[in-house]
Amino acid sequence: MKAWILGVICGAALTGVTVVSASDVVHTGRQVAVNGTVLDTQVQVAEDGTTLTSTRAIAQALGAEVNWNEPLNRVDIRSKEDNGLSYEKYVSLLLHGRYSLKFEVMGENLGAQSDTTVVFADGYVDVPENTDFQKLYLLLLVDQLGDLPNKRIEFWANKELAQTYVSGEYQADGIEGWSGLNARFGLLTKEGDSVSLFHILSVHERDSVSLGKYKLQ
Repeated sequence: MKAWILGVICGAALTGVTVVSASDVVHTGRQVAVNGTVLDTQVQVAEDGTTLTSTRAIAQALGAEVNWNEPLNRVDIRSKEDNGLSYEKYVSLLLHGRYSLKFEVMGENLGAQSDTTVVFADGYVDVPENTDFQKLYLLLLVDQLGDLPNKRIEFWANKELAQTYVSGEYQADGIEGWSGLNARFGLLTKEGDSVSLFHILSVHERDSVSLGKYKLQ
């Protein structure tokens, strides 16, 4: 079966077709249709049968939004349905695996924060930018994480920045300190029998999350 790869121009315009190293493009003329509608976009075919075309054209034809994420050097594609997603629908999608609850412990007992565990969770970046949705995701992630021994558990959405934080090889780069801390989205603290959970919105802003308010009974 021939491989079909959507080419991406990683630039502000997000148009055109990428150049790939698999093989040289040998001819043009092929078309791409979405739900029966032929797209007005350039299509090229390599000698191995790989079809190259615009990611933006495909995504927008399917009703998705496409944006260039400069800090992360990536193209972000998000379904527009997330913008009007109801809480009930989000819960259903979350519990049926639409959003990943996979996590990885990046480091423990860090320097001055000797009682801290740093956890990376890649699914947070896919959650719609709705604080109720994000809090529910965080609660389910904490529930899946289980009982870690440290008193302080930090949740991060960017693995590279979490690794930099764990290594201690970061420097303040703005008035708020190190901007990489913006990748931290959750904090769980334990003092005796008292447990507190916070949804972190920015370096200096966080919301307390009730450990029960968002959970299903």
